[in-house]
Amino acid sequence: MSRRTYPRPDHQHAATASEVLRKHALHVGHPVELPVPIESIIEHTYGLQILWEDLTEPPGTIILGALEPRNRRIVLNARREQWFETWLGPERFTLAHELAHWIYDADDPNQLPLGLMEEIPEQYCYHRESPGLTDETRIREINANKLAAHLLLPGDLVCNSDIPRVLSDLPSAARDWQVSKTTLQIRLKELGLLNDAQGDNLTKSRSQVTGNIQRR
Repeated sequence: MSRRTYPRPDHQHAATASEVLRKHALHVGHPVELPVPIESIIEHTYGLQILWEDLTEPPGTIILGALEPRNRRIVLNARREQWFETWLGPERFTLAHELAHWIYDADDPNQLPLGLMEEIPEQYCYHRESPGLTDETRIREINANKLAAHLLLPGDLVCNSDIPRVLSDLPSAARDWQVSKTTLQIRLKELGLLNDAQGDNLTKSRSQVTGNIQRR
């Protein structure tokens, strides 16, 4: 019988992220601090391999990464290595996004499986804005993006930081916490720490990337 996939509420993303960080803290013997060590969490606490490979990109699309659950691998697209190096945030968010797929879609019995049968060598997860996605796949992508944001910017760690300093220089805070300015801005708004007027003052220096970005 197929496992059910569903839009997870924000409090569940928060609770899941908290459990991930608790598990990692027990594993390494000290509390997690910002910036969250997402690579260490993936490799040491969850036992997943991170590697770089060329991923084929259909015309007009950008593919940043993929999850291969049967092989316990997260693959970053080597074709986009320079892109990752140029812009702070996407590489770590892609890793967190794929870990979220592992937790919600491959490791959690309450979610739709990602084709872990022997005859299927791998199953990719696609960015939610990609055309032609099923409703279940789109829900999985939304869930993965939201959990990724909670993993990289946990509410308790952000709220316990020096908020006046963060709000006075959002770009510097984003660099310190190794996330994109957009991700930080969204999380601060979700936590009630940033209003729209303050958000408008966020310096925008991101390039405008054309095409659909995919995290498979």
